[in-house]
Amino acid sequence: MYVLINGQDENEILRSFRWARWEERTIDCTTSHRKELDQCTLIARNAKIFRDPSKYKCRREEMPATNWNTLLRNSTTRLACPIGCESDFNLSVIVKSPQNNPLCQKYYTYGKYRDQKDGDWYLWLTEPCRTNLTTWCRFKDIPLFTPKLQH
Repeated sequence: MYVLINGQDENEILRSFRWARWEERTIDCTTSHRKELDQCTLIARNAKIFRDPSKYKCRREEMPATNWNTLLRNSTTRLACPIGCESDFNLSVIVKSPQNNPLCQKYYTYGKYRDQKDGDWYLWLTEPCRTNLTTWCRFKDIPLFTPKLQH
């Protein structure tokens, strides 16, 4: 017996189903030996596909103006760093390090967004915040069933 869901039979749905897998992404913006203050280094530990940090350059861009964000009165720009996550998947929470940095307030002086033009996710921060930011990218690429090997 087959069950049709949106024109797909049950077997087809099970073959196409994928479990989520999470990969950590960190932008290191505090390492003291960095020469460029306007750059952070992408760290993608245990990435399934190697992410060359030299290809992920941060960019200085205009800070979107909002009336509610009083912390940004003196900040006209932000540093936005690509993190190499597929655009159609979500990111998890953002963790700052050190966590007790009072100059960094989520949504006010750091955050995340997806660039609609280039399709990448970005972590951003603005003055006076200077910290390392970590998030996790969700990839849906683990099949529900592993096909049996043919001998």
